[in-house]
Amino acid sequence: MKAIKLTILLIFSAFAAYAQTDLPTIKSNADVVSIKDGETLKKNAWTLAPEAKPDVYEAELVDGKAQKVTFITDVDSISFEVEEGKRYDFIIKKGDALCYTQIVGVRFTPEAVFDESYRTARKGKTFIEIPEVYELVNIAIAMTPTGINDKNLVYQNSDYYKEVRAWFDKYQNHPLLAALDAELKRDQYFNLKMNGYAFEFDKNGKITQSKVFDRTGWGKTNTLRPFLAELQSFSDTTNFRKFFKENKKTYDEQITFYRREADIAEMKRWLDKNFPASNDYDTYNIIFSPLVAYNQSTNWFESNGFKELQPHVNFPYPQDFARYAKDTKVSEKAQIIFRGNIVFTEINHGYINPEADKYAERIAKAISNRDFWVDKDRSANYYGGNAAFNEYMNWALVSLRIVDYVPAQEEQRKLIAAIDEMMTKRRGFPQFAALDKFLIDLYKNRKPNQTLADLYPQIIEWFEKNNPKE
Repeated sequence: MKAIKLTILLIFSAFAAYAQTDLPTIKSNADVVSIKDGETLKKNAWTLAPEAKPDVYEAELVDGKAQKVTFITDVDSISFEVEEGKRYDFIIKKGDALCYTQIVGVRFTPEAVFDESYRTARKGKTFIEIPEVYELVNIAIAMTPTGINDKNLVYQNSDYYKEVRAWFDKYQNHPLLAALDAELKRDQYFNLKMNGYAFEFDKNGKITQSKVFDRTGWGKTNTLRPFLAELQSFSDTTNFRKFFKENKKTYDEQITFYRREADIAEMKRWLDKNFPASNDYDTYNIIFSPLVAYNQSTNWFESNGFKELQPHVNFPYPQDFARYAKDTKVSEKAQIIFRGNIVFTEINHGYINPEADKYAERIAKAISNRDFWVDKDRSANYYGGNAAFNEYMNWALVSLRIVDYVPAQEEQRKLIAAIDEMMTKRRGFPQFAALDKFLIDLYKNRKPNQTLADLYPQIIEWFEKNNPKE
């Protein structure tokens, strides 16, 4: 009974801590706030979220040294000298809404350190890889109960998948698989997979930390690191490295498709032309596995003045074309352009996100009625905040790329219609077809030398005009 009372008291105390009104308070008339973290000004980087109690900002302290953090609204500001491990609570008041906010000081370890040799070797180049430890992680995920049961997580309609099952099925009781399965159930798929790129095999077959990357997933820590001993055991027990060598032909063929047929270099030229101010990445490093199904993600890294864009994608199998364009009959050339969308929709985030950041406050107001722009049955975390605008633009750019690269207008119409149906009926963006029509017309009738970046004020105005009054 005492334990129950104590639990109730602790829960009550936690809620009471954020019900109090004696916390420091600043005012804001805008939904977006800037943050000065040490010497770095993050303009319009923080979107107010009154539903979060508290909304936590992690201040990254280099070598654990304290630094000043300031939240800056359009009319007010508040500063704290933030120390490692300490928490600082305050309120941002917008109208009647109280946005409970907390700053936490965390020791900062750089995600990546690009030394001179790395920068020299990669400057101005695009890399497409199926890395060895990365593939080991993907195979382990594929062999978990979750991976076997979820065809949207692991691509199973390929000869390669059959070879994986034939080789690794006998090892389904290995402890690594149960450990990873528990993490998958905690929605850690992306971080586990992406962080596989932060490790490599040494000359003795031992899995070691990358000489460049501490982590390649999202977050402040490498979530795969606690499982390295089990991962090493799984590699040794299954003779994974022999399997990897025997399947090199498959890996090479898929890499060649991306490089030659999908023509990533041309995608980059198109984006550079349309977003000239965002063309500041020094290298592009595209990572994928033949086992990934319908799951793409992107990360950005900067070190020593060198920036790397790192999309993590899947392979666009030709037999899977119908998933995206059901009953659509088009030429092989049009199919190849369409299959390239998988990597294009990740690369373009490196361009459209920075462009949208310039208008963050205006965009936040333009899509404020979330239920109009995103299916109301989706969770609040499904493309929350301005991410919904960026996802609208992400796939709208696919339609514009089709306009520029698919020569036959009837094929253009079919493929764009397939995208509209996917986004409105399956992805949960009900206004996408209307945006697509508007943007295609705007793009086709743009002035000479006018870029997509130049059109952003008109695009945002379209969202503003269509955003219902709340």
